[in-house]
This record gives sequence, C-alpha cells and structure tokens, in this order.
Amino acid sequence: MEFGKKHILIWGSIFLLLVGLVLAIRQLYIMFAVLALLAPVSYLLSRDTLDALEVRREAPGLMKEGQQRRARLIVINTGVRRRYFFTIRDALPDGIEAVDEADGTTLVPSLASEEEFSFEYVLQANRRGVFEIGPAVLKHSDVIGMFSFDRQLGRADELVVHPTPVKIPRIWTQVASLRAPERPRRRFRAEGTEFYGTRPFVPGDDLRRVDWNATARRGQLIIREYERAEATDATVVLDLERRVHRGEGDDSTVERAVKLAASVVAQFLDRGSSVGLVAVGAEQDWSIPPSAAPQQSARIMDALARVQADADEVFRATLTEHLPYLTRGGLAVIITPRLDEAALPVATDLVGRGHQVAWMIVEAPGEPQAGPGQMRPDQLAARLADRGVDVWTIAAGREIELAMRRVRRGS
Repeated sequence: MEFGKKHILIWGSIFLLLVGLVLAIRQLYIMFAVLALLAPVSYLLSRDTLDALEVRREAPGLMKEGQQRRARLIVINTGVRRRYFFTIRDALPDGIEAVDEADGTTLVPSLASEEEFSFEYVLQANRRGVFEIGPAVLKHSDVIGMFSFDRQLGRADELVVHPTPVKIPRIWTQVASLRAPERPRRRFRAEGTEFYGTRPFVPGDDLRRVDWNATARRGQLIIREYERAEATDATVVLDLERRVHRGEGDDSTVERAVKLAASVVAQFLDRGSSVGLVAVGAEQDWSIPPSAAPQQSARIMDALARVQADADEVFRATLTEHLPYLTRGGLAVIITPRLDEAALPVATDLVGRGHQVAWMIVEAPGEPQAGPGQMRPDQLAARLADRGVDVWTIAAGREIELAMRRVRRGS
C-alpha cells in the first residue's frame, strides 16, 4: 500500500488520539486536533483562490506553417483579497505548441485586488489548419500540497494557419514539351526585361529609359523599349475525394497535396499569372475564381488552410461543375493521389476542351503497390503522358521540392 500525505495525516491523527487516551496526555489531544484540522482548514483557505479571476488574451489570428509569433495572457484579480501561488497557461491544440522552456506555463506568486499580471509566450504553428487557442487553464494547490484546483477561464480565439509554399521546379516551363503546341504569347512593349527596340522620345516617357549612346548618334532623345511575355493563366484543382487519400499526419496525401497546391499557386502568382482554385469538400466549397489581384494569394492560402479530404462526390463530377473556373487555353494543375483509371477520362476530357494539363500524382506513404482496380504511380503517369498530359509524381517521405519528378512521354 502506498502512503501519501492524506494517509500520514489520517493515521498520524489516529495514533496521537490513541496514545493520548492511553497516557492521558493533554498535549497529545491538542496535537491530534491540530493534525486532524490541518487538511480541512488548508482546503477551505485554498478552494476559492481561483475565483474572481478574469483572463484576457492577445494572440495572432493568422500565422504561417512553421512560423513563430508571440502571444500574451493577462490575468486580473477582481476579488477583494490577494491571491497566492497559482499557475496559468493556454490550452493549445495538436499542431500548435508553446516553445518556451515551461511550455507556456507561468507561476503567479501573488496578485492583489484589482491588480493585473501579464506574461508572453511564443506560439509555433506546426501544421496548417484552423485552430482554437484557449481557454486559459489556471491551477492552484493548497499550502500542504494535498489538494489541487483548476479552472478554465477566458474565451477561445481562432487561429488560422496558412500553408507555407516551398520552391518547386517550374511548372509552366514544361508546356512546350506537351503534345499540343505552346499557346502563342502576346508581347507588351515599353515594360518588362527583354529588349524590344528603340524609338524617339515623346513627352511622358521615363527618362531612365533614355539610350544616351543612340541619343548622341542621332542628335535627339532616343528611348529604349522592353517587352515581357504574357503570363500563363492557371487553375489548381485539388482532389478532396475521401476514398483516394491515404496516410496520417504531415506525410498524409492530403497534407502533401495542400502543400504542393500552395507552392504551385505561389509560383504562378509570383510570375504575374491569374490563378484560381477548385477545392470541394463534403459540406463546403472552397473554390476561388482565377485572378491576378494582390489579394488572391491570401484568399487561396486561407482556403487551403481550411480544406479537408472528406468529399463523397466523385472527383470527375466535381470538376465538371467547376469548368468555368478553368481558363480556356490556360493550364489546369490537377493535384491528386488517385491511381485508378478514372483519372484517364478526366485528363482526356480536359485536353479535348483545349486546356493544357499538368497532372501531379501525390504518392501515399509506404511501398507503391497497385490495389484492386488501381495502377502503380509510374503506370498511371505513363498512360497520362501518352494522352498529351504533363505528368509529375511526388514521392512520399521526402521534401516536396526534392520528391517531384517529371514523367516524360514514353518513359
């Protein structure tokens, strides 16, 4: 039998009482009474320590995956007496952690009436998603350590964690290798980085573009003109059909697919392209029409923070309903872990509609094996490539930028 403080107090009190009765020693009766009353008195003095306290939180509402930000908890004593020795920390969900030495827990040694105590800790977002931070957890023990009390105070605050894009191989550079010819690119004069030609100066021209050598030769101001290629429009299509996804945690196919989608979106937006998203779950449609507006990155990253692979609708039907999101002649980037033959008619239909298609196969953790009605990733990639589709495979267990491999036709 394990003896703790409670057992010591109980049996110690009984022993003093029995010895006092046998020896008729008054001091032993007093010691018995003190020892017997110690626990209940300590309980009564400590039970309301966490009452009349209020907690406020100052925390970020938006973070990026892998980012660290500071949060602050403020506890206020609204009671009339001083509160002693209690701890406070935030309740954090899986995927969010406090990186301080005490895991975000701090001791409040004393707090007078109407006094405030505040402390900061560092939040780290380990995974994309939508999380609730809080409520705050307060704990207190009585002076002899026999009883513990805890309370949850304050509201829970929402924290949205965007996926963090990574640098991946250029997707659009592969368009010229498709079976269909590359779409002609328009040229825009007077801006860009590629030299276009020269012309005489007209009022309103930027003097920084003056070609001084040509000006000296001709005896009049000559302006350099530059050109840029029109950006390829793209729509990222994220397959969220529940039955095709595998794995758990950060290496699951859905998490890697979301990371890849964020990276593709960032790459095209950096290039100046118009980018859209097609992502449909069981109860919510996170799709976003194509745009090159400055706010488009935040819109798409917010949607990618919330997506879940819980759709029951067949992927082909979902894509058909969202064809208006795909720009004719633009690039459709399909990100999916599916390995069944249903992928083939989807790709064929998109090519037939005049879309350039980049099909990205996100491989599941473990050895790639063909299940019932499925192909191996390399088999599906070869058949898609034969249909004029630009195919990439993304191996599991490696960083996405290192796991991407382009499958060439006939390989």
